Amino acid sequence: MKLYPIMVNMDSKPAVIIGGGEVAARKVLDLLEAGAFVKVVSPDFNDEILNAQKSYTDKLVLLKRKYEKNDLEGAYIVFSATNDSAVNTEVFREAEERGILINAVDDPPNCSFYVPSFVRKGDLIIALSTAGASPAMAARLRREIEKHIPEDIDLVLEKLKTARTLLKEDEFFNSLDSSGRGTILKKIVSEDKLIEAMNSCSDDDMVDFLLGVKDSCD
Repeated sequence: MKLYPIMVNMDSKPAVIIGGGEVAARKVLDLLEAGAFVKVVSPDFNDEILNAQKSYTDKLVLLKRKYEKNDLEGAYIVFSATNDSAVNTEVFREAEERGILINAVDDPPNCSFYVPSFVRKGDLIIALSTAGASPAMAARLRREIEKHIPEDIDLVLEKLKTARTLLKEDEFFNSLDSSGRGTILKKIVSEDKLIEAMNSCSDDDMVDFLLGVKDSCD
């Protein structure tokens, strides 16, 4: 099976989760962190989901009952996190009828997409998938990769975002085209000493650093 990898912007998008256990709770928290509006349908909810409702009163709706036809109306994305294959199949059929992407946890035949194992640090997201063949192996590989991610990667990415914005918008760089801006950014990320120097720059110092006036902001 060939999968097409994407990152989905869920900010203010409606998501529906069928199920209220531990697996469902992980989906709920990840979606809320991504800014989604989440509806959860289940006869029972675990403590994590109930606690999340206290913090996300305007983002999280809990319906304490079994799944019913039309529960997916208006959804942008759907997760079926139950241990009942019959329910997963019903949810999958409704999602397919409505043209909504659906993931049924540990139930590949009832999925139109798979959720990769991922690590998030600030704006960095690294995701791995085995196309449903072995989520455990994907998780193992993700843990191995995570060991090699710099601890300050969130700071580095914030600084690189600032640098990229300045290169595109500051008048000092008006003469640069896309290729020229890319050359500067590639040079910075290719050398640890330049990354370290950039991290020490305040926003006011960043222009001089990018112009080469300063090679350090200490």
